[in-house]
Amino acid sequence: MAAFASEFADLCQQQVCWQSMTGRDQYGKPSFGPGQTFQGRRVFKNSRVASYERGTKGQGPEVISESEIIILAALSLTYDDRVYVAGDDLTRLPPILSWGRNPDETGQDVFTKVMLGSANG
Repeated sequence: MAAFASEFADLCQQQVCWQSMTGRDQYGKPSFGPGQTFQGRRVFKNSRVASYERGTKGQGPEVISESEIIILAALSLTYDDRVYVAGDDLTRLPPILSWGRNPDETGQDVFTKVMLGSANG
């Protein structure tokens, strides 16, 4: 695993934080455990999203509608966890849509790919 991470270190220059959800209070507000930091990379995907403003007839601007974070570690995530890049606003984090671990040619999971929802607020 360390050899794999060192080969992709130049491409994964960001610090990615993962916090697992530990529970919810009586109002449903989630609480999270301490953050674990990993080397990774976030990539944005631009998509045309129709504006819902009155009078625009769905001619919305092209906005960032999803992002993908690649983490150089094999993690076991849940949909309620938080995954973000260091420096992100923690009050406006996009939800996790899906994730997957990709094995190498020997069958070992070497990185985790996380797809996130709307990343533009």
